[in-house]
Amino acid sequence: MDDWCKSTINVINLVYYQHAMNVITTMSHGFKRPNFYVRGYYLAKTSDEVKLYVESYQETWKKTGCTLMTNEWTNQKKKTLINLLVYCPKGIIFLKFVDASKVSKTAGLLYKLFRETVLYIRPKNIVHMVIENASN
Repeated sequence: MDDWCKSTINVINLVYYQHAMNVITTMSHGFKRPNFYVRGYYLAKTSDEVKLYVESYQETWKKTGCTLMTNEWTNQKKKTLINLLVYCPKGIIFLKFVDASKVSKTAGLLYKLFRETVLYIRPKNIVHMVIENASN
């Protein structure tokens, strides 16, 4: 059984699955599901909402400072991923992940990655850096 099929079957175990089924069954006869092409509208709308959400956190970074955090892990396909997160009193924001599986995780690579992220956050807003990478 491939990964897609396993993950699709696992949807049945989600907390919201039964609720989704209840909502679907209350639709009138002839209800047509959204087609594949609505993704452009909904993706753009959701993207705008996420940008506003992150901007609200950025305002907190300016007032209180923040902590840049990293987390390195290996997924089921043996890819090394580095997550970049920002913590502030308002909460934690996931900024991005970097697939580092095809590159050597040297101090130079990490410096480049952190420099880019620090410049995005703004150096004056960063109070701490928490880096989970003992070998480097």
